[in-house]
Amino acid sequence: MVAGPAARSGGALAAGAPGSAPSAADQGGPGGSPLLELSNVEVTYSGVILVLKGINITVPQRGCVALLGPNGAGKSTTLKAVSGVLKTEEGLVSAGQVRFAGERIDTLAAERTVRKGILHVMEGRKVLEHMTVEQNLVAGGHLQRSKDAKESLELTYEYFPRLADLRGRTSGYLSGGEQQMLVIGRALMARPKLMMVDEPSLGLAPLMVEEIFSILHRLRQEDLALVIVEQNTAAALALADYGYVLDNGRIVLDGTAESLRSNEDIREFYLGLGATGERKSFRDIKHYRRRKRWLG
Repeated sequence: MVAGPAARSGGALAAGAPGSAPSAADQGGPGGSPLLELSNVEVTYSGVILVLKGINITVPQRGCVALLGPNGAGKSTTLKAVSGVLKTEEGLVSAGQVRFAGERIDTLAAERTVRKGILHVMEGRKVLEHMTVEQNLVAGGHLQRSKDAKESLELTYEYFPRLADLRGRTSGYLSGGEQQMLVIGRALMARPKLMMVDEPSLGLAPLMVEEIFSILHRLRQEDLALVIVEQNTAAALALADYGYVLDNGRIVLDGTAESLRSNEDIREFYLGLGATGERKSFRDIKHYRRRKRWLG
C-alpha cells in the first residue's frame, strides 16, 4: 500500500513568525523541495467571501503537519484548496499557489489530484452507506490494476483487522469509529503519497480515538506524508512534526510540535493547562479570545 519504513532525523525548530514554513530538513524529511507547499494562498467563496488570507504551509516528504485552531478558522478550507474539492462548493483559490512535488495543482479538478497521489479524508465519515465494507474499499482502489488492488486490500486489512471481520457488513450500519477506519482504509487503497485527514476523532469515544490515532502513528512509519486537522490538540501534536494555528483565516502561530506544546498560549487556550502544568477550569479560560496575544 505504501512503501517501507522511512528513516527519520530528530531535529527541533523553534517557532518562528506566523506562516513561516520550515524546510523539509528542519522537519526531519529529506532535503530538496517540499512535497506540498501553499504559498500566499487566498480562498474566496461565491466570488465575494474571503475565507483564507495569505496562507503559507509546507509539508515535507514523509512529514506530518497538524492544522489547529477554532471552528471556522479555515482549516477544512485549506485541505479543500489542496484536494480540488473547492470547485464543488463555489470556492476558488483566488490568489497564491498550491504546489505538489513541484507542480502547481490549484487549478486541477479533484479527480486529477487523486491521480497524483493526494487523498482527502473529509470530515463526517462519508462512507458509501448502502455498500459493504469491502465494496467501499474496492471503490477506493479503482485506479489500480486488479492485482495491485488485491494487494492493497490485503494490506488494508492488516492495518485494520476490524474491517476484515466486517468486510461483508453494510457500511451504513457500522459504528462511528468503524466508519472512520473505513474512510481512512479506503484512502489507503489508492496508495497515496499525501493523505489529509479532517477531524478523525470527531464524535468518537475515547477508546476509539486512541485506536484511530494508533493507526495514524503506524502510518507515520511508512513513506507517507500526513496533514491532520484535529480539535484534540494534544493528540494532534503527539502525532505531528510541525503545526500551524489558524484563526480567522490566517496563520497566527506555527512551530515544531514540541515548541507548540510548550507555548504558553497553546497550553492555555488549546490544552487547558496553566504555566506550571495544572489543569485550568473553563471559568478561568472562557474569555480567552480577549487575551490571545496574536489578537492584540
